[in-house]
Amino acid sequence: MRIHRFSALVVPAALALLGCSGTTLPNAVRTPTVIQPASPPDDGSPSKGGARGNEHAAALEQLARAPIAARADRSHTFAIPLPDANHWTRVNYWGVRTAVGFRYGKSHHALVAAFLRAVDEKNDPRECIKEFEAWAKPFTDTFDMEVTFEPPRALAWNGKLVDLQPARAKTATLAARDTYSSVYAAYPAWPGHCLVVGVAVPGKDDEARSVAVRDRFIREVLPKVEVTSKEPPKEE
Repeated sequence: MRIHRFSALVVPAALALLGCSGTTLPNAVRTPTVIQPASPPDDGSPSKGGARGNEHAAALEQLARAPIAARADRSHTFAIPLPDANHWTRVNYWGVRTAVGFRYGKSHHALVAAFLRAVDEKNDPRECIKEFEAWAKPFTDTFDMEVTFEPPRALAWNGKLVDLQPARAKTATLAARDTYSSVYAAYPAWPGHCLVVGVAVPGKDDEARSVAVRDRFIREVLPKVEVTSKEPPKEE
């Protein structure tokens, strides 16, 4: 499989590989009706795109302002709220197993991925993040990334505190030079399994909007990730 320039999209912190040549999957999975009614088929493009050099800026503006609705994984075990939810395309990420993956627009204006990680029965979010970072490190070592970690945060989720790690990353290869605003959070979702949700937003010479979109995910998306099943996903 040929890997294009988005192969280095990463959710940093030693880090979660998010963008290796995404392969679009059929968008036939419906969000549970308690969260959102079934949505029409999506074409993989932002609802208000812009053109040429303005395309990315217009897409980020849409992500910063559009209403938020939830999208579910294939097993209907959890749901992630997304801005402009109908225009995210479900994808696989080459070489990385995910519980679900999405891209916004055919030009990958933003990426979201969720990872299922096995942990002990206590399911401490801090231990989940450590395990996740250890698992991700061999992937991230493949790419020459300069990563700046912002102070870690905690958010309230279902009466618990969830660890959240924002970061900024910069690719240092000739094939892909760009900056990315990213964040990931670890949720004690099921006994013996945690859920890690990561977001990566390319800068593409528009870093201020990239950070603004990332920060909206921190404020309005990650605190509202919902577990809808007592059992973890059967498939990754």
